[in-house]
Amino acid sequence: MKIIKSLALAAGLAIMTANVSAQEKAKMDPQQWAQKQTSQIKENVTGITADQESKILAIEQAFTTSMQDAKAASNGDREAMRTKMEPARQDRDTKIKAVLTPAQSAQYDKYTAAHQGMGHKGGN
Repeated sequence: MKIIKSLALAAGLAIMTANVSAQEKAKMDPQQWAQKQTSQIKENVTGITADQESKILAIEQAFTTSMQDAKAASNGDREAMRTKMEPARQDRDTKIKAVLTPAQSAQYDKYTAAHQGMGHKGGN
């Protein structure tokens, strides 16, 4: 019985954490979101230099702007939004990988693959 209660408590905490995370995303402006994504890349890809970080931040800022535009243009149609966002994601990934060394690019690929199902790619 204690195991069932523990599992129920863990599941409840996981749901609450997911809701808080989604609310935090909704409250972030595009600049904050770009900065957060850049920080996550820096945490998951070793050896990012200050120059690389500033270039990645600029790429993420352009990406978040294009995401806002796609969201506004889709008028709530999730499929239309997804169709518009995918080329922007691919463009962002290509530009970021051009800034990275081959070893860093491989780490970035691993990071984006791990986060692909979480509502964003790279993070998305």
